[in-house]
Amino acid sequence: MDGRPGGWERRVPMEPAAPFNVLKWIEDHPEAFTPPVMNKQFYKEADDVIVFVSSGPNTRNDYHVNPTEELFYQLKGDIAVKIRPLDGSPPRNVIIREGELWLCPRWVPHRPQRPADTLGLIVEFPRTHNSEKVLDDGLRWYCEECDELVHEASFRLAHIDKDLHEVMDNFWNGPVEGRTCKKCGTVIERAGEFRLEDATAAS
Repeated sequence: MDGRPGGWERRVPMEPAAPFNVLKWIEDHPEAFTPPVMNKQFYKEADDVIVFVSSGPNTRNDYHVNPTEELFYQLKGDIAVKIRPLDGSPPRNVIIREGELWLCPRWVPHRPQRPADTLGLIVEFPRTHNSEKVLDDGLRWYCEECDELVHEASFRLAHIDKDLHEVMDNFWNGPVEGRTCKKCGTVIERAGEFRLEDATAAS
């Protein structure tokens, strides 16, 4: 017997992998982290969980809309996650200190902002979690001047360390009209270096 309950179906189960030192792996593979999101996914063969490490600095001014919960564990340094609460209250920063856990609820638009020399472990779930259909992710860009939604892209997530890059590249390399606020005419520019003290002062 393989330990699976009767009637439970899935693909061929993944073989148990050997433990490894994730901090040593990161130290030995700096080329695995490329801007603007600096993500590296592990255990890609897993069916029921998405595990990845995110390194700083990142340069993002988009908000990720995830149809599942997202668990942040900060391995090194302090970061801020800017969120847009679903109750319509103003956007605010959630500061996650080194060693702290934070759970982002499903559907809450959030922008992880990572200074240089920081590392975080993130756990997400496949987009079929608690659903009979595959749910799409979204990235949203809001006007920095008037807070109007300028662009939203929906996509089917397969690999967290590749798919976000593709969506962002399409946005930044597309026509400038797609980055221009229809309400006030402001053009969204690429984000600059993030400083945690700015987020702390604004919180």
